[in-house]
Amino acid sequence: MITSFCRQLKNYLLNLPLLAWILLGFLIPFILFFITPIFLGPSQTMKFTAYVPLFKPIGYDFRQVVSYSSTWLHFGTVPTTLYPPFTTIFFTPFTLVSYETGYAILIGIILACFFSTTLIIPQLINRQKEISAFTLLVTITGLISYGFQFELEQGQWNLIAFFFSVASIYVFHYQRKYRWLSYLLFSISVQLKLYPAIFVFALIDDLSDWKNNVRRFAALGVFNILALFIFGLNPVISTIDSLSKNSYHNTSLFNLAITSFVPLMLAKGILPHKRIILWLISTGWIFQLLFFALFVFCFLVICFHSYKRKATGFNPYIFMACIVGACIIPSISFDYKLSMLPAGIAISMPEILLSKEGRNRALHTFLVFVFSLIYSSMLFSYIHKPKVLQSNFPALMLILIICTILSCIKSNKPNQNSVVDSKI
Repeated sequence: MITSFCRQLKNYLLNLPLLAWILLGFLIPFILFFITPIFLGPSQTMKFTAYVPLFKPIGYDFRQVVSYSSTWLHFGTVPTTLYPPFTTIFFTPFTLVSYETGYAILIGIILACFFSTTLIIPQLINRQKEISAFTLLVTITGLISYGFQFELEQGQWNLIAFFFSVASIYVFHYQRKYRWLSYLLFSISVQLKLYPAIFVFALIDDLSDWKNNVRRFAALGVFNILALFIFGLNPVISTIDSLSKNSYHNTSLFNLAITSFVPLMLAKGILPHKRIILWLISTGWIFQLLFFALFVFCFLVICFHSYKRKATGFNPYIFMACIVGACIIPSISFDYKLSMLPAGIAISMPEILLSKEGRNRALHTFLVFVFSLIYSSMLFSYIHKPKVLQSNFPALMLILIICTILSCIKSNKPNQNSVVDSKI
């Protein structure tokens, strides 16, 4: 009787819609990292804690980059920045208005980019006739997420650069006669933020066509390297020097980078033996190298299985791996980059998580739940998390590992950009 009950329970759980597991994965972090610390704390009062790093006045990064543009426009001198030179030109129109007005305009542009990459482009890529419940869930949770609010507070433009990358990927795969536009959009994204260069791997139509892929990578690489010198050599050298100096002072809880996570964890005193900690600190570069090697390994496994399946067109596994790489590889990579995740989830996950696989059903369902749990945990600020969970770097690595496993258990049938069920 007990065996029969367990069998029925197992069948019931496996037959639940995947959206139910995704909702459960969101509900658990919501209770742990929002309801509990804010409403159920020992003080018996609602806790109003600043959960986003605040700078006064608001929009600090935006004000800074506009001041650079103003200096170049009015005095002809190129200031030293942490950004590609094109950023100075891109923000020049904002010098025509006050900082307050410019910041309001920037907020409007960021919102437009968010909805475009989270609602419109996913619907086009996944060929959905209507917006699915899954997409709406990701959009709404993304709007109230900690990373998105951090992006707005700082006046950052990660979502703008990401929009150009995603638009480039869509044009490349679905509007093939306009691929020249795809390359232009991709180059704009790279010149706004260097890290979108990793999305060049999403501009692969066929992994077996290595000659054309190499030519494309080489052409885009040469063009974007040359574009960095639009103001000459000295500004580039100054930017590289500034980046190298700043990278050593950003072991913050809200820094996603590999180079930040290792020394941050070692400094927290989690390990009990002082001698071990001192040795690990002195050889921290080894662990950084191991994490980077793990990323490369997962990326190559995804590529190998896609090649083995003879997959063509847009590859959601590679796209998600690129998003993780964009977050963890640069040495300065703050949590406002998490604002890209909702769009990445909306674009990739209908194919990765919601595809109907006959084999490994229990494993697939479990991975969907764990993925949702991990992603949802990053929607909330580190302020309300336990010490060992405050950095979002491990969560991103787990997302990459889950995507790698799912790519391995996926059917060997070629993927021809199949239409995803919009009812899921």
